[in-house]
Amino acid sequence: MPKKIVSFTLSEGSVKKIEKTSNALGMSRSELLEFLINKGFEFPDEVLENVAKISELQKETKEKMKTE
Repeated sequence: MPKKIVSFTLSEGSVKKIEKTSNALGMSRSELLEFLINKGFEFPDEVLENVAKISELQKETKEKMKTE
């Protein structure tokens, strides 16, 4: 899968933790963050269903705003 560059802001303490951990594991910071995100984003089905509903409502609202 192709990679995409993203940018976000973290506290200096968080960056140091990421750097220390990634160095200790022999990973890049990006590899470590991708690993943690993939392992940590496990939600119950009910939560995922609610997220899907919210996303659909946002799309519908956006479309309504365009037409009004």
